[in-house]
Amino acid sequence: MAEPGSNFDIRPVTRAEASAWRALRLEALKNHPLAFMSSYEEAVKRDLVFFADRIPEPGGADVLFGVYVDGTLCGCAGFGREPGEKERHKGFMWGVYLQPSLRGRGVGEALIGRLLDHARGQVALLRCSVTTENTAACELYRRMGFVQYGIEPRSLRYDGVDYDETLLVISFD
Repeated sequence: MAEPGSNFDIRPVTRAEASAWRALRLEALKNHPLAFMSSYEEAVKRDLVFFADRIPEPGGADVLFGVYVDGTLCGCAGFGREPGEKERHKGFMWGVYLQPSLRGRGVGEALIGRLLDHARGQVALLRCSVTTENTAACELYRRMGFVQYGIEPRSLRYDGVDYDETLLVISFD
């Protein structure tokens, strides 16, 4: 785990780093089950090929950015562009996670900022969603320019409890 105040780099995660991303993703899903639509219980059963296949190939519109501290993957945020001809102007942010020791130190802002810089050159609109209870993420996204456009009621069910999802968007034009 990264030390607070550490220097960090943000760059695309490569498929050769699938093992490190799998470990980080499982950590995120296990420790923050309400932050993701995927579950730890499902993901832990997936092999390394599954995780490698989810890492976008270099050079395309889609990308998975990683936060690295001393070469160790400590955070990530994914960008995907809608594939359909009539929806290519829209993208989505997914899988945002930062290890706790890096939170509150500007690393999250830097990560989302890097993703936004990339997305600006790819799409006109970028969407994301976050469980309404995740106020820290909601506040970060709003500081970065996202605005709420709706609520999806009962979007996620965990341990028999339903949670609403806040729907956010940022427009680049």
